[in-house]
Amino acid sequence: MSDLSYYSTNTVKTEDMGQVVEDIMRVQFDKRRGFERRWYDNNFFDDGYHFRFLSRSENKIVDLSERQSIYAPMRAIPIASRQIRGVANLLTGQNLVPVVYPEEVSKSQFGDLEDEYTEALKEAKKVARSSGHWLEEEFKEQMIREKLAFMSILTPKHSVSYMQIWPDALKEKIKTQVYDAFDIYLDGTLTDIYDSPYIIKAIPMFISQIKANEMFDKTQLEKINPDNRQASSDIKQAYLNAKYYQMGEVERAAKLILKEAFLKEYLNSANMARIARQKDGAQILKDKDEGDQVIRQVFVAGNVWLKDTYLNLPDYPFVDLRFEPGPIYSVPFIERFIPQNKSLDLVVSRLERWINTMAGGAWLKRQGEQFEITNQAGGQVIEYQTIAPVQAKVVDAPPMLFNFINLLQGFMEQQGVATSALSAIPKGVKAHAAIESLKETEYANLAIPILMIKGTVKRIAEKFMDLADNYFITPKTVYYLEKGEPQYFDIIGNSALEKRKEVNVETPGNVIPIKKDYKVEIEIQSGAGYTREGKKEAALQLGEYILKLAEIGAIPPEAIKKFFQTVLETYQFGATSEIMETFEGFEAGQMTDDQLDKLKVAIAEVLSDLKGSEILPDSEQRVEETKVGVAEAIRDTGLMDQKQESQQEEKPPSRSISFKDLPASGKVQLAGQAGIQLDEQEISADEQEEKQQEADIQERQMKVQERRPANATNQKR
Repeated sequence: MSDLSYYSTNTVKTEDMGQVVEDIMRVQFDKRRGFERRWYDNNFFDDGYHFRFLSRSENKIVDLSERQSIYAPMRAIPIASRQIRGVANLLTGQNLVPVVYPEEVSKSQFGDLEDEYTEALKEAKKVARSSGHWLEEEFKEQMIREKLAFMSILTPKHSVSYMQIWPDALKEKIKTQVYDAFDIYLDGTLTDIYDSPYIIKAIPMFISQIKANEMFDKTQLEKINPDNRQASSDIKQAYLNAKYYQMGEVERAAKLILKEAFLKEYLNSANMARIARQKDGAQILKDKDEGDQVIRQVFVAGNVWLKDTYLNLPDYPFVDLRFEPGPIYSVPFIERFIPQNKSLDLVVSRLERWINTMAGGAWLKRQGEQFEITNQAGGQVIEYQTIAPVQAKVVDAPPMLFNFINLLQGFMEQQGVATSALSAIPKGVKAHAAIESLKETEYANLAIPILMIKGTVKRIAEKFMDLADNYFITPKTVYYLEKGEPQYFDIIGNSALEKRKEVNVETPGNVIPIKKDYKVEIEIQSGAGYTREGKKEAALQLGEYILKLAEIGAIPPEAIKKFFQTVLETYQFGATSEIMETFEGFEAGQMTDDQLDKLKVAIAEVLSDLKGSEILPDSEQRVEETKVGVAEAIRDTGLMDQKQESQQEEKPPSRSISFKDLPASGKVQLAGQAGIQLDEQEISADEQEEKQQEADIQERQMKVQERRPANATNQKR
């Protein structure tokens, strides 16, 4: 391997690292000085100081707005600031969700064991799903969405912003912090921050906090002294002094610039021996050979080194956000609006001066004569000496002036967003479908920034997985809500889990290992629409389609329940979880006891209304039908003729009895005399059935009569 001692810090001793870091920062500051001046102007422009800038010729801050007065105003119209925040709102308004892919399960490992293969697939999906839930909850705890919004505002002003992600090994937690371009030093000519040979963070910190840090060398801490600077960059220092005013610091709150440098080194005999002496040296050198890359971390304050160590990280603990690919230091997004915004400021300022002049009026007077105008509550008093002054005609502002203002605004809208940032919705456009189309157009114009922010979120998720794998030693419980119910599971770093198995330390069997090798992708979940009304309308339309599929059995009922829950959340219905609880255990076709009682009463009412009709005849109608049937049978059998022949014979006294009043045996005997064969058991069964039906109808009628007075009472109330 070639000698890298001259071109790298491999052979630099710890005692000399303080000076090395200072030299790197000084060189980088000189290289980016021109960009820092632009960042300074952009910061002030976004703060509303449109006429303040850093003069290169005079080397001082110049503010033209200091000359303004009530009669000669200089107005700052904050359209550029609104534009960059409109873009930030669109970028962070979408829900960027990390999705973890399951670990690959090869079927060849299981052979013919189909059940074991299926179980392994389920376990891999469960681990990936749980890892995704942990990432989502960790994003919420770290407030990643809010920090992305902060980065989306810093990036348009400086072309880049940074987020540092580092582990707290003692508390086994992940920490994050956002920094602007002034605080991070790297090679800005590159297109990727991970290609830079160094990244140095320099921020002010209370010296008491530095001295209390147990990681720093106690002997070296005695050498540091406060400098009370607000920033490491001279230009940012000037910006902060102008913004917050330069004031002295009390001794108890003295500050010092703390520099945290991350330097790329490549393994050789010199640094491998140094790494091996570290406590975690074996883990850092694991699976690494000579020539592989490692990260060296050095803390420096006031040209004094405080800590020098090597990290078990694959690359720098930073992620960046840019709106366009290319060099890290490029044209900031806000600079595309500043020229037009300044022209608009001047035009509006002059228009206001003209309005003030016309409101007071223009007066004609003879040369040398003086007059005085006094405004009083009763009117305007004009005092003159010889010749009365004459008021000139008030001239209206020309239409060309307002056309020019509209032209400038059009130029700015072409560079940014109009509907979201400026609420510039065309006249007559009120339907949500039309607004949805405008929103979709703006998102299409922001395709590149959306891709860039997705890449940033993906790198954040990957670093979270890497840190959890290496630094989560003990199981941690993760909480999340699913269908309104809290869910729990435990996680642990995969590296720690393997070490526990090596030393036979007991670990819960259902713990989820977090692996840095998992593949992570970012999904944009903006819903079925960009506006809330659009989401509601799209949900209703989709609901109709889903119900049609459910009617033909194309989708399971569980899908309908999930969709219904999503609709309630879209409409921001507060009692979503309570409503979804009522679905538990419910199946189509099931009826409660109360519903069955109501159904029985309704059937009884219908039967009562049909009683006596042709559909449901009563007992008297049935007797009459029986009489007619018996008479027809007697006539058909010729029994009437035999009766007429025997009328001449002497008849004994007889008694008349109704057919329905006869017992079953009597009915059989009488029918037999008529030549009709009847079954005595069938007649008895029919009579019992008729009696039971009459009793049931009477019982239901009594229930109906009992309910009607109660309903009448409720209606009166």
